[in-house]
Amino acid sequence: MSPWSAFVGIIDRAIHATGVLLGDNAGAGIFALTLTVRLILIPIMLPLARRGRAWRDVHRSIKPDIKRISAEFRDDPSAMQRQLKDLHRRNGIGQVDGAGLLAALIQLPILIAFFQAVIELSRGTPLEAGGLPWGITAGAISWAGTRLGDETTPRIMLWIAGLLPILIAAWLGRGVGYYLVAFYTGSLVQALLMRREVPAAAHAG
Repeated sequence: MSPWSAFVGIIDRAIHATGVLLGDNAGAGIFALTLTVRLILIPIMLPLARRGRAWRDVHRSIKPDIKRISAEFRDDPSAMQRQLKDLHRRNGIGQVDGAGLLAALIQLPILIAFFQAVIELSRGTPLEAGGLPWGITAGAISWAGTRLGDETTPRIMLWIAGLLPILIAAWLGRGVGYYLVAFYTGSLVQALLMRREVPAAAHAG
């Protein structure tokens, strides 16, 4: 057995054990354990989210300069890269959102393993069907969390955040719907915590 399969197996057993504790309810086990893990991740993810937001704010402020440099040095890619690197350095940021990348590297393996475990746990059970209502709920929570986390999020990204959970849960069933609702509830809590910091930061300035 590969390490990944072993990891997914551990999560599968943990979900099952949680469901047994909650009245032998597999759906409740999926929801409760996913939400618990997502909330546990907040102290790790929140500082990274703050840094990512700060990076995006600075990056938006220098977009006119980025466009100017790209146009001015379009025939000299090496010079363009040097100018862009220097622009980002002068503004105290890297060319890549390193905090966002690190957050993804920490979070994605755990969440993908959960997703796979939920699918395997749901296979051949009623959890494979009836996902649409839970998908709609997850979509609404995802939309709200995305909107609150960054009010400058493009409208197309908000649409994707709202529609993707609906499509996934409608396709894969109620078990995945429970997982998505729990996951996006944790993300919404994180977005609300970040939003509370904005007035305080503005006041301090």
